[in-house]
Amino acid sequence: MNSSIKSITKNNLLDDIFIIFPFWFPLIYISLTLNFPSISKYLFLSVLLLFAETHFASTWLFFFDKENWNWIKKNSYDIVFLPVYVLFIIIGVWVINPSLIILTHYLASGWHVTRQSIGLLKIYRYGNIFYKSLVYSISIFSLAVGLKNPGILSNYFEGNINLLLSLIFLGYILLISADNSGILSKQLKGLMPLFTGIFIYLPILFFENLTVATAVGVGMHWCQYLAIMWSTYSRKSNFKKQINSKKFILKSLILIILYSLIMTTFALIGMPDFNSKNPSYTFFYLIPLVFQLYHFYIDGFIWKFSDKHISISIKPYIFSK
Repeated sequence: MNSSIKSITKNNLLDDIFIIFPFWFPLIYISLTLNFPSISKYLFLSVLLLFAETHFASTWLFFFDKENWNWIKKNSYDIVFLPVYVLFIIIGVWVINPSLIILTHYLASGWHVTRQSIGLLKIYRYGNIFYKSLVYSISIFSLAVGLKNPGILSNYFEGNINLLLSLIFLGYILLISADNSGILSKQLKGLMPLFTGIFIYLPILFFENLTVATAVGVGMHWCQYLAIMWSTYSRKSNFKKQINSKKFILKSLILIILYSLIMTTFALIGMPDFNSKNPSYTFFYLIPLVFQLYHFYIDGFIWKFSDKHISISIKPYIFSK
């Protein structure tokens, strides 16, 4: 990895554990869900509340920024009206076949998450055609096979794997420690975001329960997005002297926590029994699903640096100075 790469969070350790290689998340989640299966539902709801929905809600930081309001107004058809039209279509399809919307959600998530993984590869100088193709290929394969046959490789999780998980976690700690001590090679550190991108959708092949598989893999994406989004907008609010940085962050945090609580509640009411073989979702589940789909859509605009406004408004604040 090129040593000229700047930090996103302003702290090398935080960059490692939340953006470059947040592999602690799946290790802890797998360990808890395998050793304490009775808490699986509550574990999922906890990460949904603390990581997933806060990650979705963090998209609204773009809309809280007054500097973006004229741009939003100028692009109101793409940003507001078109999604509203699509919303009516989604509701109509949900009434007829909810599974089709669930499938569309997974595919949209796959595209959105993998695009972020590719973006991070570019940042860390591993964005060549081979590595990008590797991430795309494994993600597409995992989704195609896993959505049709969830947990097709679940037999590999039979028996006691706690020792293996412990050894992997120890290796993870040593790897992160080595990087922060300055003794890790640039090539090895550069491979960490590549491994993260490759791993995100692999759990679908190993877990029959798609909610567990999603949390195990996509949880790393949630960590990355939260760290990038909050670092960027906190840095921008500090730089812009005309706004009260602490007030902006506090108000944003309160709104995002409230949003997360509301959406998690809807998901809890609308989701089927956690161990159901034939899941049946109610209309309440569609509410957070719609906002999640909007998140996948709108992110294609608010991180599009070829747009002059986005390049000026967001790009300068991604990295610490």
